Amino acid sequence: MINVPVAADGTFFGPHLCRRGKFTVGDKKEEKKFTDFDEALAYLKAQPTARWRRPNHRGIPGIVTAVAWEDRP
Repeated sequence: MINVPVAADGTFFGPHLCRRGKFTVGDKKEEKKFTDFDEALAYLKAQPTARWRRPNHRGIPGIVTAVAWEDRP
């Protein structure tokens, strides 16, 4: 199990969010890109509020904000 941030819409930060070999995390205009999932997750854990990019229902990447942290397989 791994503890990951979850957004209000139920999406969560996980390895499936790797796009073009990178994870995009952080506030808009201050985003950071990581090639390693564990490094990106560590960055999110260190932030006051975790934010990351994930595709919406149309496949367009947008920033979401964590409302909780949950254990996921």
